Amino acid sequence: MARSLALWLALFSARGGAPAPDGPALPEGSGPLVWLNPGPGARVAGLAQLAQQMRRARRDLRFALTLAPGEDAPPGFPAATAVLPAPAANVPAIRGFLDRLRPDVAVLTGSALPPVLIHETHAGGVPLVLADAQMTLAGWKALRWRSGLTSALLSRFAAVLAQDGDSARRLRRLGGRRLAVEVTGPIEETSEPLPCNETERESLAGLLRTRPVWFASSCAPEDEQAVLAAHARASQHAHRMLLILAPADPARGPELAARLAAEGWEVALRSREEEPEEPVQVLIADTEGEMGLWYRLAPVTFMGGTLHPGTCGRSPFEPAALGSAILYGPQEVPQQAAYARLAAAQAARRVSGEAELADALVDLIAADRAATLAHNAWQVSSVGAGATEQVMRAVFAALDARIARGTE
Repeated sequence: MARSLALWLALFSARGGAPAPDGPALPEGSGPLVWLNPGPGARVAGLAQLAQQMRRARRDLRFALTLAPGEDAPPGFPAATAVLPAPAANVPAIRGFLDRLRPDVAVLTGSALPPVLIHETHAGGVPLVLADAQMTLAGWKALRWRSGLTSALLSRFAAVLAQDGDSARRLRRLGGRRLAVEVTGPIEETSEPLPCNETERESLAGLLRTRPVWFASSCAPEDEQAVLAAHARASQHAHRMLLILAPADPARGPELAARLAAEGWEVALRSREEEPEEPVQVLIADTEGEMGLWYRLAPVTFMGGTLHPGTCGRSPFEPAALGSAILYGPQEVPQQAAYARLAAAQAARRVSGEAELADALVDLIAADRAATLAHNAWQVSSVGAGATEQVMRAVFAALDARIARGTE
C-alpha cells in the first residue's frame, strides 16, 4: 500500500473537529451492512438499482446511504436502508461514524476521493470499492500534481471500477502500474424485467394474434380523455386495434368500464376475468401485479401521469426492459433523468398533449417504427443493468473476503 506525505498532512490537519452526532436508526437485522457513499454529482438513483439487485441476491443485506446536507434519497432503495447525513471530513467525526455504523463494506461512487474518509475506513478494516468512477481530463490535470496522495488513496481500494475507458486510463496513470481498473459503464437507473404468468401471456397472445395493441400504463383520470381520443384516431387506421388501459387506481376499474361502455366503447374488465376478444376495443387492466404481462403484450406503451401537472407515473425503464416502445408527456417529474436518457438514445418519444399523442400512436402503428424505438429502449436498459451486475460482483467479492478474514 502506497504511503504519502501529503496524506499524512491531510490527516494531521483533520485531526480536530466534533465527533459525529447520532443520526437515524440503522436498519434492523444482523446481516452484513453495505455503506453506500455517493460523491458530489454521483448518480444516486443508480445506487438504488444496485441496492435492490444486491438485496435480491442476498436477502440478509442491510444498507446505509450517506448524503450531503439537504440532499434527499430518490425512491427505489430497499426497505432495509438507513439514510444518514455524510460525516464531516475530520478524523473524530469519521471515526465516530464508523464506530456507530460498523459497515462490512463501503462503496464510494463518483470522482471524489475524500482522503480522511478513505484512510479511516481502510484503517478500520473495512474493504472499499470505488464504483462509477469518472476522471475527466480536467480532473486528471488537477490531481496529477498530487499524484502521491492520489496513488496512496487509490491503493486502499479493493476494487476500482470506472465509467469509461478514458477514466480508467487516467486512474491508472494516477494510481500506478499495480492499480487494476475495470471498465463497467455508468451505474444508471434501470428496471429489472417485471415478471408475468407465462401461461397467461401465451393464452392472451394467442387470443390477440395479429391485432395491433397498445398499453396506457398507470393512467390518472386526467389522462383518460387524451388516451381514448388517441385510440379512436388510431383505430381509424387500424380497425382491430386494442387499448389496454391500466388506471392508476385499480379500484376505479368497474366505474371506468361502465362509463366507457355508456360512451359506446366495447369494453372488457380484467378483474371480472373478461377476455379481450373481438370486438372488444378497450381492456381495463384493473388487477395488481400484472404490469409485466401488459408490457410484454403491447409493442407501444404510453406512460400515464405525464400529461398533466400533479400526477406521477411509473418508471419508463419498466417497458424499456421488456421491449415496448415508449410515449410520454411533458410532466416528467420525478423521472426527468430517465426520460432524458431514453430520449437521447432515440428510445422514447415525447408528446405535448392529446393531438401529438394521437399523431405519435398512428405513426408507431407501423411495426418497424415501434420496433426501432423499443430496441433502442432495451439497449439503454441493458447497458445500465450490465454495469450494475459488474459492480455487484466486485462488492460481493470484497464483502466475502472480509467475512472470510473474520472467520479465520
